[in-house]
Amino acid sequence: MSTIPELNKLFNIEPDKKDDLPVILPSNSVELDREDDYQLARNTLRKLIMKGEDTLDEMINLAKNSEHPRTYEVAGQLIKTMSDVAKDLLAVQKQVKELNDDSSTPSIGTQNNVVFAGSTAELMKLLKKNNE
Repeated sequence: MSTIPELNKLFNIEPDKKDDLPVILPSNSVELDREDDYQLARNTLRKLIMKGEDTLDEMINLAKNSEHPRTYEVAGQLIKTMSDVAKDLLAVQKQVKELNDDSSTPSIGTQNNVVFAGSTAELMKLLKKNNE
């Protein structure tokens, strides 16, 4: 990234040296990204749940005090939203578990395919013979 000398002069700052920047070595970047994304999603959902609980308490108090139908409706919608966020949190955990689980990809050991090469009449005769 190149610095623009005019802006540095305008803001009276010194340009950053490229040697000062941290060097990031790629090592298991996919796993690190997956873990970072999981932690971010988990923390975000947990914060939403915590803030939603506080908001829900206030909304219920407001609904009780005002006794207005719209406040009860909004409180009910907030309860539904809170339950959806809780389900999303569980879904994130389940998805991460599936991603980390190596045995989640089924491997087929022996597969036997039976093919009947004949007419339907021959098949019916064969089935009747096996039933008797």
